[in-house]
Amino acid sequence: MAAATVVELTNRATAPADKAAAEAPWPEMVPLFADHERSTEYPLHVLPPVMRDAITDVRAYGQQPIALVACSALATASLVTQGLADVARTPSLISPTWLNLLVIAESGERKTTADKRMARAIRQWQQVQQANRRPGHEQQKDRRAVWLAKRDGLLAAIKKAVGAAKREERDKAIELEAALQGMGPMPVVDPLPVLFMEDTNPEALSIDLANGWPSSSLWSDEGGLVVSGHGMSEQSILRYFALLNRLWDGNPFTRRRSTRESVEVRGRRFTASLMMQAQVVSKLLAAGDGLSRGTGFLARFLIAWPRSTMGLRLYQAGSTGTPALAVWDELLTQLLEMPLPVDPEADLPMVLKPPILPLSQPAFERWRSFFDDVECELGPRGELADLPDFGSKAAEQAARIAGVLHVLVHGPTGEIGIGSMDAGVEIAAWHLHEARRMFAMIGRDGVATDAAALLSWTMEQAEPVTMKRVLQYGPSRTRTKERRDGAIAKLTENGLARVVREGRSERLVVNPDWQGVP
Repeated sequence: MAAATVVELTNRATAPADKAAAEAPWPEMVPLFADHERSTEYPLHVLPPVMRDAITDVRAYGQQPIALVACSALATASLVTQGLADVARTPSLISPTWLNLLVIAESGERKTTADKRMARAIRQWQQVQQANRRPGHEQQKDRRAVWLAKRDGLLAAIKKAVGAAKREERDKAIELEAALQGMGPMPVVDPLPVLFMEDTNPEALSIDLANGWPSSSLWSDEGGLVVSGHGMSEQSILRYFALLNRLWDGNPFTRRRSTRESVEVRGRRFTASLMMQAQVVSKLLAAGDGLSRGTGFLARFLIAWPRSTMGLRLYQAGSTGTPALAVWDELLTQLLEMPLPVDPEADLPMVLKPPILPLSQPAFERWRSFFDDVECELGPRGELADLPDFGSKAAEQAARIAGVLHVLVHGPTGEIGIGSMDAGVEIAAWHLHEARRMFAMIGRDGVATDAAALLSWTMEQAEPVTMKRVLQYGPSRTRTKERRDGAIAKLTENGLARVVREGRSERLVVNPDWQGVP
């Protein structure tokens, strides 16, 4: 049945006596959003104090959604800890600790500001290390260049000698071959620390990972450009998804090409922190008949879709140089200064072989309980029946988060305790709820969102809210007659508000029993 128009609803609400209409009984209220469509408060309280205090101070300055700042902090923590330890849920279930995070938000939410402040110590460390290592790096490059020139010269001489008619020239080839074999291995060029990648494609990323610093990240507040830019074809996008999936799983990746550089990616750790607009996520979900979901790409991300704070961020004095943030910076620097655990027997440069952190018995019991709870909801009648891809990875996400938080506070030693696992479970569950919200809200027509905005705005007004006032001063999304009328029709249909005539004007009246949960 089509929704009633505002005129019809007004006529119903306006009896011959306007007073009687205003005092008519209210119908039973129906929430605008189902439980799984409502945003919930980010579990900030479960984070370690050093992290929680830093998030609070960054948010106090930038006034971003708290979940957005928390995601920046978690990605930062993942980047500095990922190379130092892996986590073992059981002796046979071992995974890296790094995380992928995807924040759905509009441009202007100040994610870049949060990212830069949270990761300031990393960028400063990177700059110092590059300056200190560059002279030696250049010398290594020169030695490799000389070695390559000698090898190329010997190969050319051997080719010429082998093809010569004279016997003495052919005999010379044997001497040249011995000289070639005596050159030894190609000199190694230690990579400079480059921890942030932004503008890349699957081919360039695989080369950078193979030859670059073993612990790095993909970081962008324009995530749509990352996963669908560079004129990527469907095949290119699929290769990108496959590469990032292999990285997340900790598996080696070999890319062999006849016309471009062949590389092997092994022993690498890689955090991803992206922001996308809702319409970009919608296109991503639809691209290639659902490749992003069918390949498990999105399910490997911790999703967040925080409620916007734009329009509420009135100027206030603040600082990003607080004592709590100084402590945060110092902790990040200390972790970055720890030597990376490189496999000395590997045949590739700087292959990481981190120690494995087991779960304490209480932590394991907490993890197993969460695993079982999620699994039960994946059945045909469960709340996660339509989210099997995200649900099946939720327990691993919890263990990874717990590993990150443990290393952040205690370093890469010991067992992961119940406190870290409690936090991992709470945060993983919150992100699982956000993933469910995402699929419920993506592609919606926005009427319920318009109605919620109008309802909240109406409650803030000190004077009667007339239809004309809504068009003039109401939420920007309801300042057209069509959007205003649609929102009011939805509020009336759900018993949350109704239009009452007072003389020649009409005003919007909120159900007095409404408790502020649209």
